[in-house]
Parts: sequence; structure tokens; C-alpha cells
Amino acid sequence: MRTLHALQREMLVLVADYGDPCGQDIKRELEEYHDATIRSEQLYHHLDSLCERGFVEKHHADGRTNAYVITDAGREWLDRQTRWVRSHIEN
Repeated sequence: MRTLHALQREMLVLVADYGDPCGQDIKRELEEYHDATIRSEQLYHHLDSLCERGFVEKHHADGRTNAYVITDAGREWLDRQTRWVRSHIEN
């Protein structure tokens, strides 16, 4: 299984949950969850990495805003990760 940074895993979960969030939607949710500021360059670096790995696709939502959609590969990665986590916490 391809390894993802913890923040990338959380971003992938949010993209799957929200359907097609923009980067600022993801940033806001992560900042609330972590009670910390997420730098924009950090956010977009990780989102670009998810795109490069084929887990997320980026498309233009409007003139300046991009939206993100989970791919089949991203969904499969999350499903496998979820099964692995469950196998360790349900015992």
C-alpha cells in the first residue's frame, strides 16, 4: 500500500466526504480539527501530491478556485486503509 502523510490521509477523507470541496473548505475543516493554522502552501503541496498519485482529481470550480474529487484509486486506498484500521481496533 502506498504510504501517505497523515495530513494527506485526512485530506483524502475530506474529499471523499464532501464530494468536490475547494482547497479552502479542506483547510477550514483541518484547522478546526487540529485547532491549528494550516499554511496554504502546505495544503496545496499535499493536494497536488494526492493528484500526482492519482488519488484525487483537480478541476476548475470557477475562475480562481479549484475543486477536488476522489478517484477510484483514492477510494480503493481509503477502503483498504479503513479495513486495516478496523482489523487492529476491533480485536
